[in-house]
Order: sequence, then structure tokens, then C-alpha cells
Amino acid sequence: MRCHGAGEQLDSALASLVRAQAGSSLRLGQVLEVLGRGPHFELGFSSLAAYALERCGRSARWVEAARSLARRLEELPALRRAMAFGSMSWSMGELLARVAQPEDEARWIKAAEGRTVRQMRLLVVDAIAAGERGVRPSVGEANATGVVSDDSEALPIDSLEATPSDEMCTLTCTVDREEAWLYEATRTLLVQLGVHGADAQVEALLAEGQGALLAALPAGWLDLERLERVDTAQRSWLRELSHCREHAEALCEKHFRYTLSENGEPRDPNQPDPVRDSVAHAAALGLAPLERLSGHELDAELRELARSLARYELELSQLALQFHRANGWRQLGYANEAQYTIERLGMSRSSFMARRALALRLEKLPRVAEALGAGQIGVEAAVQVVRVATPSTEAAWVERAQRRTIKHLREEVGAGLVAVRCSGQADCPPPVDAEMAAFHELEQAVVSGRIFQPQPANDAPIDGARPAGAARPAEPPAASRRVWRVMLSSLAAWLESGLQMSAASAQAHVSSSGKTASKGRIELRLRMSRANYAWWRGLEAQAHRWLSSGTSWLRFLCLSLWKAWRHLLGASVAYGHIYIRDRYQCSSPVCTRRDVTPHHLQFRSAGGSDEDENVTAVCTWCHLFGVHGGRIRAAGTAERIRWELGDPTCPCLVVDGRERVAA
Repeated sequence: MRCHGAGEQLDSALASLVRAQAGSSLRLGQVLEVLGRGPHFELGFSSLAAYALERCGRSARWVEAARSLARRLEELPALRRAMAFGSMSWSMGELLARVAQPEDEARWIKAAEGRTVRQMRLLVVDAIAAGERGVRPSVGEANATGVVSDDSEALPIDSLEATPSDEMCTLTCTVDREEAWLYEATRTLLVQLGVHGADAQVEALLAEGQGALLAALPAGWLDLERLERVDTAQRSWLRELSHCREHAEALCEKHFRYTLSENGEPRDPNQPDPVRDSVAHAAALGLAPLERLSGHELDAELRELARSLARYELELSQLALQFHRANGWRQLGYANEAQYTIERLGMSRSSFMARRALALRLEKLPRVAEALGAGQIGVEAAVQVVRVATPSTEAAWVERAQRRTIKHLREEVGAGLVAVRCSGQADCPPPVDAEMAAFHELEQAVVSGRIFQPQPANDAPIDGARPAGAARPAEPPAASRRVWRVMLSSLAAWLESGLQMSAASAQAHVSSSGKTASKGRIELRLRMSRANYAWWRGLEAQAHRWLSSGTSWLRFLCLSLWKAWRHLLGASVAYGHIYIRDRYQCSSPVCTRRDVTPHHLQFRSAGGSDEDENVTAVCTWCHLFGVHGGRIRAAGTAERIRWELGDPTCPCLVVDGRERVAA
């Protein structure tokens, strides 16, 4: 079926763009694979994940998937060439790389011609099952297309079968400002315990809350079977929905083209094509040429690839949004947008949706889009900036993103989002150093356990900036900074009273009329899986009648977790106050590890003292292999450290305090 109109034009542009970036994506994975063998250490990074995030704006998950694919394709030159030149989609190539062997690679590629990813997935599952039974089927048979790979990285059958996706949803809670700060403090505690991400943190809260209810209520008063029935019904519905989608996709498969080529036939990489460039040719050659390069040469190539991919990402995001608005997948005969993205573009639906969401925000923030397209900021920096920037603050945030590492930018954006929630104002400029120091007081109070100790009134901070060795603003903040003043003032007031662990403390703000004298209401929007959403609502409905008067469900969950884990807070070890000051986090501008050790900025062997300003917390690697191994140089005082990463004669990154400067 051939369609005409905006949908087909956008489809052609999207497919061409995906083909164009295929070689760059594969090449980036290959460079990261070689860097992951050790050269990233020489550049001063404690892990490849930290290096990739800072230097090319890619997550640890993306990096590991790209490296794994690069390793598998090293013994599959034909498949590697097809993916490099875009004649085979990324999703199809990843699928074949799981099972193809050098001796049957050509037959796997032949079997993929004219088949969809869904059809090939079924054949791969059959092939893996046959291989586990000791059968060696021939590629291309009706129910088996090859043998299982002996590669230890091959995924199990369960990961290839169609399973219902646990989609994310949003739960909205309107709470008092005090409870909002309690939730922020609880999130800080969970991060300290190694629980990252909103969904994982909600799951931890629910687990502790359910355990507390079971311990407090008589046996049988909490109906766990009811919760299980709700969960079973939810999963049953998701499975049925998945089966319906699969059936619809199977019916629609005859209506659309199977490959990235314009006519439905696999594109021959030996034929002239404008998409083929030096990057695609280099990716087709594999890892061997890269292994002769130095760490700095690999870093330079990776930076250029990252800039190229950033431009692709911007254009792809904009086209994805236009295609979605035009209902392009319907015009082209696909059952749903997910089928289009997997079969036609070779990417997951979540990746496609993330690009759409980025484009939607960039429409209102043209300065951010311009900076991303010009390579002034990377994709990860743009993703962070659009979370908090508005048309009136985007220029300031773009400038800030150019002067910060991703680690520091994430911290400042996170603080800005808290300021927006707690002040009720949308326009939030980037924080100054004193404001970030005041905000860090929350994390310092949590990790030290001081959050349980009410502070004397005469220690109250000015404009919310409670100095823990940090400078206060010397002048009253300008009107444009009211959002920070309001947020930090409410934080200081909450810290001053201390975290109250009893339900009775909720009555402390009751007025003479008997109504709660709230200091303001805040709307919290929590992203979580549908399973956790159902768990939250089901458990809340049963627990509500047992909660003390004035105790909200969110407060109960937070206090349950604090009661279980508060004993881990504080430090009675040497240099413990240094660890608390630095929030149990490596002070390197690119490292987020928490296995901290004390480091004297001026070595004691060179006359350095044990004064706090000469000691900072750094992780084991950055301390022993980075600084003392000559890969990292740190100078100055603890309040403002100048970091140089990499070769002393040609560092790859220089950061002065929180300011990234030209290397």
C-alpha cells in the first residue's frame, strides 16, 4: 500500500536521517569499547560511565548496550557493514547479533530480508530454544533460523519474547510545604542508600510502608490478598493488551515496507549513496584501526562524533514531533506508533517518545535548540536545561550549561526544580554559589543525622543560607532571585525545627480554630510504573483509616523509611566531618562515587596541614589512581578546587571550582 502526503514525506526524511546517523552511532560504540579497555583512566575518569556522560552525553545503559553490540559485530563483518551504512535497522541488527555466528552470518542476513523485527524475533527465540536442546537447525527454516550463540553476552529467551510493557504514569499529591521537604529529605536518604530514580525510590517507600503497617496492625487487618488481586488483574490486563497489539501488528505487516530503503528492498552498501561517508566506512572496518590510537586521539574522535550526533538528535526530535502530530504511522498503515519506530526506524518506542518530548520543549526554548544544533551544549545538557528553563531564563541556563560539567549541571537543575515547586514560581534563574551551598545544607543535614536535632534560634540563616563553611550572600537578593529566597527560607525554617518522627508532631501547627496552620501547599508529581501506582493507591486506601489524625499517607511512608534506616546516618570515624561536609560524594567534578577517602590538597609531605580547608573527600580511584597516579591534579582550598584531568601537558578537562574552563 503506497500513501501520499505529509506522513510519507516525513517518513522519508526520518528514514534518511536514521540511515545517516547509523554509522556515527556504531562508531561511537566502537570508540567507547576501546576506551573502556583502559584509556579512559589515563584521561582522569574513574569509570567509562562517568567519561561517556561528560564527554558525549550518553547514559551508562546506552554505553553498555553500544559496547556490547560493537563486540558482537567484531566477528560479523557483513552485519557490521550493513548496520554502518544503514541498510539494516539498529533493532534488526541488534537482534541478529545475538545469535549469528561467522559461519552462518550470511544466512541470517538473508533470512532477515523481507521479514519484520517481530517475525525475526520469533525465529530467533526458536533458534535459541533449539540450541539449548542440542539441535542445530538450518537458518531460514519455518520455525528455526540458526543456532544459539556461545557468546556469554547473548541474552536469555525471556528477554526476546514479547512481554507487556510496564508503562510509566504520574501520581499527583498536594501536600503541605513541610511534607514536601520531608519527601526531599527522604529522597536524599535513599540516594545515600544507593536507590536512584523516582520509580525505584517510590518502590522502596511502599515496601517500608507496607512492612510498618504489617508490624503495627493486628494479623489479618491488612488485606494483602486484595493488593495481590489488584496486581494480578493489572498484569492480566497488560498481557491481554500486549496480545491485542501483537495481533494488530501482524495484520498490518503486509501494508508497510520492511527496511529502511525507499522501495522495500535491502540497500546495497556497494552502490553509490550519499549517506555513506568516512564515518560509515570507518565503522565498517571495526575495532582494529582504533586500537592503535592513544587516549587523546580516541577522545578527540569521540567528541567529534558526539557533536555530529547532537545535530542528528535535534533534527530527529523535530521530525519525530511533526510525524506524531501528522499521525504519520496511520497514513503508512502501521498498527501503532511503536510498530513504526521499531520496524521502520529501528529504535524503541521509549526513545522515540523521549525525542518527541525534547522537541516539544525546545519549541518553546529556541535558544536551547540553537545551542544544541551549534554544538555549544550536548544532548544531555539540553535534556537537563529544558527541565527547568523558561523563555525568560533559557539564555542564562544555556550559558550556565556551557560552563558546567554534567554532574554540576544536574545538581543545579535539581535544586532549581525544587525551588520552582516550593516557591510556586516558574521562572527560576541558575543558582549562585551561595545558593547552592545553602541548598546542599539539606543533604549535609541528612547524611550527618543532624536533621533530627532542632537548631537554636540564634543560628537561623539569612535569606535561607545556613553557612556550613560556605559564604552567605553579602547583599539582599534581587527581585529576580525571589524564587531562590523563598525556597531557601522555607528550607532553613524546616531544618531549624528538625525532622519530627512522631505522628503527634503533625499537630504542632494547629491553630486555635482547630485547623492546620499550613505554611503553604505544594503539588508533587511523582513518576512511577503502573504497578507501583496500583500498589500506592491500593495500600493507601486500606491504610487511610488506621493513620493518626493529621498524618498523610506520604508522611507515613517517609517516616517509616526513616525509622528503618536512620541508624546508618552520621559518622564517628576519622575525617567524618569532612565526608559530611562533602555529602559523602567524590568532589571530582565528573565523579559521583561515594566510597570516599580524605585527600590533602597540599600533600602533607609538602607541608600541607590537616586543616579542613586543605582536606577534601574523593573516591578511592580518584584518590589513589587519579591524584597519586598522576592522572588528576587538584589544587586550591576545599571551598574552591582547581581540577585538571588527563595528561599534565595537555589536560582534557579543567574545572576551577564549579566553573569549566578551556583546557
